[in-house]
Amino acid sequence: MNRAAESRFEPGLVSEVDEPVRRYFTHALAPGAKLGYGVQLTMEGRIKAGAWMPFEAEWHGDGRSFEWRARAGRPFRPLRVVDHYAKGDGGMDVRLFGRISLVHARGDDTTRSAAGRAALEAAIWAPGSLVPPRGVAWHAESEEIIVGTWEVPPERPEVHITIDRAGALRTVSAMRWDDGSHGHRGYISCGGEVHAERRFGDLVLASDITVGWWFETPRWAPFFKARVLDAQPVLG
Repeated sequence: MNRAAESRFEPGLVSEVDEPVRRYFTHALAPGAKLGYGVQLTMEGRIKAGAWMPFEAEWHGDGRSFEWRARAGRPFRPLRVVDHYAKGDGGMDVRLFGRISLVHARGDDTTRSAAGRAALEAAIWAPGSLVPPRGVAWHAESEEIIVGTWEVPPERPEVHITIDRAGALRTVSAMRWDDGSHGHRGYISCGGEVHAERRFGDLVLASDITVGWWFETPRWAPFFKARVLDAQPVLG
């Protein structure tokens, strides 16, 4: 049997990190929570691509990869969207009715941006994939701000997380690569605000979020609002 599939969270896994970091993990993960290979979500919300449009989606992420499969648009979700990153390769495809290709994004810019997304979303929804034994370096900047850093090739994002006294997420952000589509070619602050959280079995995760570019600047531009309907650990 695969040992990773058997691994479970225990407070000892985070005993040597700063107290605010421990607070983040022990709030999100119940003792004995299955760590596995990430988390599978179902969600709904709105995404801005010119105009805001509704979507329904499934997401899987494990800190070093993600896949987001969505049905979007009005009036009957005609767009099929697949956004992904894994092992140094990222891409996005958008098809009308699942047949007509509207977007087929690949290349270095797309991969670098997708790597940043993989890191940000893991901090929000897959904390069990970011425990220190998995190669993530953690430190606290204050009682409310913690920082995690790990390899997501070709990037090594520094993910900044704001938590409250109980360890609940309030904001998550990182400098994420952009190809110039949002006013600057290079790294832009990208992040999200957490409006609510829910318990899903042994996990306590953000359930209502808003994400955008130029986070915590006057140019803040939200483009993604989501509500999580269900969350399950993914095992090997």
